[in-house]
Amino acid sequence: MGSLGNGYCSESLGRRMVGTRFVVMLFMLEVFQTVSCASIQDEEIVIREKRNESYNPSADLNDFREVLRMWKKESFGKLKSGKECSLYTADTGTGVRISITDYGISLVSFVFTHSERDVLLGFDDVTGYEKHDFYSGCIVGRVTSRTANGKFHIDDKEYQLSLNNNNDTHLHGGFVGLSRVVWDCQIVGDTLQFSHTQPDGTDGYPGNMELLVTVSIKTKSPGGRIPGTFLSLDMCASCDQATPVNLTFHPYFNMDGQESGCALDNKLTVFDYEGYLPMDPDTILPTGEILPTRGTPFNLDISRIRDVIGDVPGGYDHSFSLCSKPGFLVPAAEIASKDERYRIRILTDQPGIHVYSGNYLDGTEGKGGAVYDKHAGIALEAQNFPNAVNVPSFPSCILRKGEEYKRNITFSFCF
Repeated sequence: MGSLGNGYCSESLGRRMVGTRFVVMLFMLEVFQTVSCASIQDEEIVIREKRNESYNPSADLNDFREVLRMWKKESFGKLKSGKECSLYTADTGTGVRISITDYGISLVSFVFTHSERDVLLGFDDVTGYEKHDFYSGCIVGRVTSRTANGKFHIDDKEYQLSLNNNNDTHLHGGFVGLSRVVWDCQIVGDTLQFSHTQPDGTDGYPGNMELLVTVSIKTKSPGGRIPGTFLSLDMCASCDQATPVNLTFHPYFNMDGQESGCALDNKLTVFDYEGYLPMDPDTILPTGEILPTRGTPFNLDISRIRDVIGDVPGGYDHSFSLCSKPGFLVPAAEIASKDERYRIRILTDQPGIHVYSGNYLDGTEGKGGAVYDKHAGIALEAQNFPNAVNVPSFPSCILRKGEEYKRNITFSFCF
């Protein structure tokens, strides 16, 4: 695929420019209606794209106006070990209430307060997160997604990871990973700072890894020109040995409400700057190709998921290439309620975004007695490509001693 020289790719350019016109029109409509939304973010990106520039979160995100309200801390129950876990909640004052627990840094709830609509699948206390293993809202790593046969090589040395998926694949960091531990959390000003040291050999990974995740809520768009609500997750890691690292968060969305049942009436847009990664149907691992989405069910452009998922055997469990680079955010995906009144957009500097349509949800009981059957939620995971450690053509996920891993995932709330 050709490059535009600024981190974007030329494939799907025509479609993105059509989308650009739609975004600008939508922005003008929302300003007229004084709706709280992140449309100005799109305008910034469009303007910079035309000027052949990149969107730099290190400059713009720092200009966001911080939420003045402090995080509220309360008990979230105890694990089987007796260890107490905490829940941290912030009311943004802009129509959104956000709750996060220190168990796996799990995103517990995104509530639109004027209707009390909670759009995240999850559980009422930590016991549900400990009991069930579908990674609801949590950070995932040291390497997310599947690693073929749980094996990889660094400098001619082979490593064997734990096989926690069908006894032949390493999935989402293994049996323990980062999602099934209690992170240390400090409230620092208006941010939450989660830290954890993953010891050498955990689930087979080499090296002692130091991790810091900073969670902050912003209530101003870039330049401070229009109100909005933005949840920023800054992920940093370092290690004393060379190791693969690919971190993400794994929230399940149902924009019609987490208790509403099937999420297939949600509308999904994926900003696939380069294309999608076809998967081997037997291993659910990428084939190594990146293919254009045009004319396929992977061309997701404000698509009602129900209308297209029938052409994807087994449902969506696929990654899309964003052609991004560290330190430069791009829109990755947007999910909306069936009436398009509630929307969340994901921006990131990760190489890709993975779409998983909850194909293996099995009737688990969640918050308030909600039942999470198949397709009850849609997971949108900004990340590097699955099995990148074994596919030379994919972006490298190897972190060397002395280097620092830094990635950002931002959620923009629109209503």
